[in-house]
Amino acid sequence: MLGLWRVVERWLVSLCGLAGLLLAVYQMGSRYLQPAWFVDWAEETVVYLVIWAIWIASSTLVEENRHVRADLVIRLLPPAAQYWIEIANTLVGLAFCGLVAWIGIDIVTLAIELDERSTSSLRMPMWLYFACVPVGTGLMALRYVQRLAGLLRGRRDVDFGGASHAH
Repeated sequence: MLGLWRVVERWLVSLCGLAGLLLAVYQMGSRYLQPAWFVDWAEETVVYLVIWAIWIASSTLVEENRHVRADLVIRLLPPAAQYWIEIANTLVGLAFCGLVAWIGIDIVTLAIELDERSTSSLRMPMWLYFACVPVGTGLMALRYVQRLAGLLRGRRDVDFGGASHAH
């Protein structure tokens, strides 16, 4: 199941990136080569696709322990201390993601209530764009839960920043 989750995330990120790239190329080409085919919503849609890709990819970064983190001092600590700091770090990440997801849901709900739409001729409902925040942080939170469960089961393959992780 986790393998399928990883594959689906990567495909979604790839499809968002590819669609954004193709739309950007189309926009540039139509602007200079065939102005009659130019559409005013392409740039906005590229931004939406790239932002969605970034939020979805954030989950993979949590899974692979590649988020930005200050681990220089942690590497100098004994393995048992590294273990407990990693649990604390995971709990803080989980709490942060939960809070941002909660706020994101409020933003999406408000955008739906106000029927907020983009300014281009596409008139896209903005809740579709804003939904990337609770979806992305929700996926990240699930990865933190997965990580915490592994840590609490005494999993030895969790990366603590390069040092040994026996506890």
